[in-house]
Amino acid sequence: MNMARLTEYDYQLCIEICDKVANNQNIMDVLESDSRYPSWPTFRRWKHNNEELRTLYVSSQQDKAIAIEKEIDDTLQLLKSGEIESSSANVIIQTLKWKMGKFYPKMFGEKLDVTTDGQPLNTPISHAELQAAKEKFNDEL
Repeated sequence: MNMARLTEYDYQLCIEICDKVANNQNIMDVLESDSRYPSWPTFRRWKHNNEELRTLYVSSQQDKAIAIEKEIDDTLQLLKSGEIESSSANVIIQTLKWKMGKFYPKMFGEKLDVTTDGQPLNTPISHAELQAAKEKFNDEL
């Protein structure tokens, strides 16, 4: 007999779910793994409606990025021991690095420096700013 999935918000259960996510499990797989857990649509609704869960989930995603770092180290060990080829290790590591950057961009994301020698780039000026500059220039002549 199929039991109905949980629909009433339960923060303590969300802590358990997010702990599994932090340990590098996929949220949808976690939710499907236990009949006590809500469905994915229910969890999403809870997350959108509850600031405490949003904060918890973001934190678990950031922790997940750190858990992925261990997976990279494990892959390097497999490469060093000859259990996997370098091309396979490269694909795995590049994929994991990409995931880390998505889960925790502040720590693991690619930071682009959009300056010139430490100075902000010049930005285009508007037509009104150009007209004002022309008028100022003409007044100074």
